[in-house]
Order: sequence, then structure tokens, then C-alpha cells
Amino acid sequence: MRQSILDLVHRLPGAAAFVTSATLEVLAWNELAAALMEDFSALPRRDRNLARRAFLGPRAEGRRLYGVSDAAAFERHAARRLRTAAVRYPDDPEVSGLTRELLDGSEEFARLWDAREVDDEPTVRKTFRHPLVGPVAVNCDALELSDRDQQVVIYTAVPGSSAEEALRLLSVIGTQRMTTPG
Repeated sequence: MRQSILDLVHRLPGAAAFVTSATLEVLAWNELAAALMEDFSALPRRDRNLARRAFLGPRAEGRRLYGVSDAAAFERHAARRLRTAAVRYPDDPEVSGLTRELLDGSEEFARLWDAREVDDEPTVRKTFRHPLVGPVAVNCDALELSDRDQQVVIYTAVPGSSAEEALRLLSVIGTQRMTTPG
């Protein structure tokens, strides 16, 4: 990953930003992305994969895939992105291994994979249902880094909105989890 991209991600304090690989592995993130989604630094590298998380991850009530409002749309995006990676890198064991794992472990992934879609429609708005601050509606923008086959994903809130306030609060709370004594 280019240092300039890493610097960019960390210079966006009012936005949750992270970088993914062609296989949707989270490669870098800022503190607000960790607070909004999860503390990726606490996870082994293998568990930082958003496709694996979407299709094989925990499905706790109301928190499937970080509680996003468009989990099904993300699953379609993930299958399309992995299909694109499989075409670009047919001999890459990481791509083929992840694809096989998802095909074996998820009927939904297998259904989407069999659709053979590669075109992707961007999701421009989504809502996270965060356990501490409630719903956080954000704009979602993805910047392609074609020379590295990476994507910078940036979540921003409308200025003056309750979501902006929620992101500000999350920037203070960070990844710590509040519990009540007793």
C-alpha cells in the first residue's frame, strides 16, 4: 500500500475510512472506521476479510455485518468483486482459497457466485446500527486504486445531522466498549 494512501486515510478525522484489497481484506483503517465497524487491529489478518465476515461471520440480532442497512447489497458487491479478482488472478491461491471457502460455507455466496455478475452498482448511502450510538446514516464513497487493485472506502455524514454527531461521539469513544458496573 502506498504511504500516501495510508496518510490520506489517517487525515480524515471526521470520516470513517479504510482500504481493502481485491479480495476485500481490510488493509488499513482509521480510528473512526474501527469505532464504527470494529477494531480491526484486534483481529487476526484472516478475520479482517469483509467477504468472509459477510457470508460466514456472526449473525447476532440486528448486527449482521456491523448492522448495516444494506447487508444484502454488500453481499452482491462482495461476490462481484471476488469474481473480478478470480478473473484477474486465476492462479492466486488466496483468491481461489477464499472463493472455495465461501462456496463451501455459504449457500448465499454460491447463489451469487453462480449468477456470474461482475458489474457493480455503487451504494451511495447506508445506515449502521451501532450498539452505542444507534443508527448512523452515512454517504459511502469508494475510490479505486487501480495500480494496486485496492479501494479506499470513505463514510461521511451529512453536516449538521444526527449521524455527524454520532460520528463525533464515536471519535471520542473510539474502540472502547462501555459497560455498566455490576
